[in-house]
Amino acid sequence: MLTSLITRTRRNHALEHATLNLLSRAYPGAQAIGVSGPRGFTIFTSLTAEEVVPAVMEALKRLKAGEHGLRVHKNCGTNLVVTATLTTSATLVGIRGQSTFRQRLERLPHLILLNVIALLVAPPLAEWIQAHITTDPNVDTLEIASVFTDHQNGLQRIRVHMRQI
Repeated sequence: MLTSLITRTRRNHALEHATLNLLSRAYPGAQAIGVSGPRGFTIFTSLTAEEVVPAVMEALKRLKAGEHGLRVHKNCGTNLVVTATLTTSATLVGIRGQSTFRQRLERLPHLILLNVIALLVAPPLAEWIQAHITTDPNVDTLEIASVFTDHQNGLQRIRVHMRQI
């Protein structure tokens, strides 16, 4: 049961990213954020459903055709989590064993260097994590079940429910 929920969420996450990638190319100034789950995904956007739904259909078609690079998105929350984890870890490693404020202050150049390294490593690592852990581009058995729209906080909320075929 849990494995099925995770697999469905990963596939919906890939489709959400592919949709957002296509929308950002077609509408460069538009606002759009997505959230995925096991039933589908939701996009909060300044665009209309008439603009978003064709992008969902195209994204699904392109993922099925093997355009798996669409599953990675530059603004995914995974990027923030990976960056925060690496920089926090670098800081904790850097101050390990330093008990006084003065000792920690003296380690500041080392902390900065460790954090710079973490910031350099984070983007490619986050991209790899998106590509191999948080998304699954194998959407061959997915189809759009329904689309619901409403407004929330001044944006269109477009909920895309998916089903297995």
